[in-house]
Amino acid sequence: MPLPMVTRGAKSGRCNICGMDGPLTEDHTPPKGCVRPTAMELQHVTHRLDAEKAIKTKAQDGVKYRTLCARCNNTLLGGRYDPVLIDFTSRVSSLLASDLMLPTTMTVPTKPALLMRSIWGHLAAVGVDRYLKGPRTIEWRDFFLDATLPVPAGVNFYYWTYPYRRQALIRDAGALEITNGGKAVYWLMKFYPMALAVWMPENTWSLGYRDLVTYRASTPDDVVDVMVDLEPVPHELTLEAPTTTQAIMFGRDSVVANSRAPRGRILKT
Repeated sequence: MPLPMVTRGAKSGRCNICGMDGPLTEDHTPPKGCVRPTAMELQHVTHRLDAEKAIKTKAQDGVKYRTLCARCNNTLLGGRYDPVLIDFTSRVSSLLASDLMLPTTMTVPTKPALLMRSIWGHLAAVGVDRYLKGPRTIEWRDFFLDATLPVPAGVNFYYWTYPYRRQALIRDAGALEITNGGKAVYWLMKFYPMALAVWMPENTWSLGYRDLVTYRASTPDDVVDVMVDLEPVPHELTLEAPTTTQAIMFGRDSVVANSRAPRGRILKT
């Protein structure tokens, strides 16, 4: 059955991050400093190849969710965490656009503790009235509110280059690897120039991408040179379309967004 995309919750309700009741604000996901807000068409990820099922929702000023309180959205995300994500993606974009012959792996200075919270916070904003996140709801809330706390155990923050126009916001997807029995729940955000995944495996299943959790020992304001692989570039639909040995299941809040610009790579190889 076609799934309409709902992004505007009530003007007042429970914040998706801290759970407090009160006025709700709109969160640009990804933040405006990372992408220029423009008219987009939203549809569920499972409908991208089925024109008969597709229900498209128009978003005139980028993808926004009215789901966060002012403190979580403006003070913490906008005021403290997002400047790190904006700087990180801007540096990666400059590397991808460079005319120089660069190594396939480069280092980019960033603050991993704050970067992970920006990534998680925007994905937590996805979906109306989605404060509850299972048995780890409080642990995730506290992780976001207190930048000195460690990353929840057994979680990965994978990242890879993504030189494509199309955006994706996926919350509560499930993956199964048939060859080794690996199971995982994940959240995923894609926009030029990065794909960012919060990976929560049920066992030891790991992916072959760089992981911000590698830098878990850093304090909130530590600047660390993190490794970024410029090549090879993973497929545009990584963690959206299953491989021949995978099964993937998506929840309601799994959105792809296309602008009016032609689809495809922004940077040609």
